[in-house]
Amino acid sequence: MTEGKILDFRERVRPQLRAYLKAAHVEVSEDGATTVCPICGDVAGLMKDDTWLCLQCGRRGDLLDYVLCGHLRTTETEAVRIIRRTLGERITELDVVNANELMDMEFQPTGWLIEKLLGKGVYILAGASKIGKSWLVLWLADRVSKGEPVWDFKTQQSSVLYVSLEDTAQRIQRRLSEVTGGEADGVWIATEAELLGSGFEQQLANFLAVHPGVGFVIIDTLQRIRQMRSEKYSYAGDYEVMTALKAIADRFNITILVVHHTRKEESEDAFNMISGTNGLMGCADGAMVLQKQSRLSRSATLDVTGREVADLQLRLEFDDSKHWQFIEYGREEPRDDADRLLKAVQQLVSECREWHGTPTELVDVLAPVLPADTKPHALTRRLNANSRTLAQQYGVQYQSRRSMDSREITLSQLAS
Repeated sequence: MTEGKILDFRERVRPQLRAYLKAAHVEVSEDGATTVCPICGDVAGLMKDDTWLCLQCGRRGDLLDYVLCGHLRTTETEAVRIIRRTLGERITELDVVNANELMDMEFQPTGWLIEKLLGKGVYILAGASKIGKSWLVLWLADRVSKGEPVWDFKTQQSSVLYVSLEDTAQRIQRRLSEVTGGEADGVWIATEAELLGSGFEQQLANFLAVHPGVGFVIIDTLQRIRQMRSEKYSYAGDYEVMTALKAIADRFNITILVVHHTRKEESEDAFNMISGTNGLMGCADGAMVLQKQSRLSRSATLDVTGREVADLQLRLEFDDSKHWQFIEYGREEPRDDADRLLKAVQQLVSECREWHGTPTELVDVLAPVLPADTKPHALTRRLNANSRTLAQQYGVQYQSRRSMDSREITLSQLAS
């Protein structure tokens, strides 16, 4: 949207601040005088001029500002769509972008929570009842909270919220002491919660607003936060459930892992065993399925798939310390399908630590691995599309800036 259209929209929706908060399930006091600050989670006053003012951090603004502050990395155009949809407006314009313009766009890598297993977004961990899913997620919570690796995979350290709805506080206390060794300062525990559609979204959003260091939320189990009405158990119902959770994950740029059950029926495809319809997998960013050959066995396989992760299978064993230990890859170890271009970029940066120049100059440097007719703008588009892979798998930061009539590219090593 143009700047003028943004300003017009700002003024049009300004008086609808309270209506938006109600529709978005944001807590508002009974007298309509206060709400929750979208930045620090403290008390924010709702002013007579249809703005909000945080009494703690001092930030203020109108409805558009509230959405921009509450949704990380959201543009003004995206915030406009969020407001319109939340207020129930019918959007009749199709939002399109030219393919070349899209390829010229630069997006910041979303990053991993656990390398090769969990990115940002909503993921499912499914398995049979009493197979050891809760032990696994509690261990994952401990490792992430301490920034320690999960098997051989790096983690992004962050605080964790574990919503454990099938265990008592006493049982969780005992399990925590066994899994963590008695130290788990970065893990928050909740044993009660409202249902989705009846307050859980607001509870979770309010907690995350107050605790910005939390980057990992575990919900154990999905069944305990779902509405029990029969119409909810359909493709549309399953998709709606995951969409509600994904909206929160995207808003706070976090990972939500939902523990769920598998069907009793066997299937060659482990993910077809996830209980429910394809609506769950259709909306989720990825899934993991934990399976045993027999209930008494200590060995299990963990199948992993997702939009941002390569399919893989791990063989695990549950040891006496209540940890799932990695034994080996269940199928052949994931192949290194490294793109020749990305490897060449990595080699270039390893030799000079930082490279700076124009796309034309980069084409000349990388000529041995490029088709003879490669154009500079085509190379920058390939690097744009692979910036996340460059950062996560090759340790290279890619930056592209336009100055005057030329574009400049910077390739540099990321700290290990």
